[in-house]
Amino acid sequence: MNHAAAEMDAITGLPGLSPRVQVPEIPKRPIILNNIKVDNSVVGSINTGSVQTIDVSITYLKKAGGDEISEALKRLAESIANDTTAPDAEKSEMLDQVAFLSEQAVSAAKDRRPGLITATLGALNQGAATVSAIAAAWQNAAPLLRGYFGIGS
Repeated sequence: MNHAAAEMDAITGLPGLSPRVQVPEIPKRPIILNNIKVDNSVVGSINTGSVQTIDVSITYLKKAGGDEISEALKRLAESIANDTTAPDAEKSEMLDQVAFLSEQAVSAAKDRRPGLITATLGALNQGAATVSAIAAAWQNAAPLLRGYFGIGS
């Protein structure tokens, strides 16, 4: 209806003459995650799709007995998502990288992409070097991820 009113205003040459329908803002629902705790203040600044992908992968890893790797991914994702010093774009990029690694972790070994995994590990290493809050979680997760994927340091 608002579009039609705008069209009529444009045809008559009298902008703002036709009444508009006020459209309420869509309510934001909380993120429901089983494994990862994300502070509500950062929900709008991160890619929640990546966090949900990581959360689902962690659930699969736990069911398959990969408690150590799932815990490392969880701590890494939480430290990135809850960090307040890194720019939002950098945090989203790092969460995308962790999401990719978590997807690869639950994939069959024959379906994994070792070249991209290596590049992603390198990118996360660089990102963690610039953000001290993430560095501690990365130092714990990096050896586990490299060992899990069979990639040397």
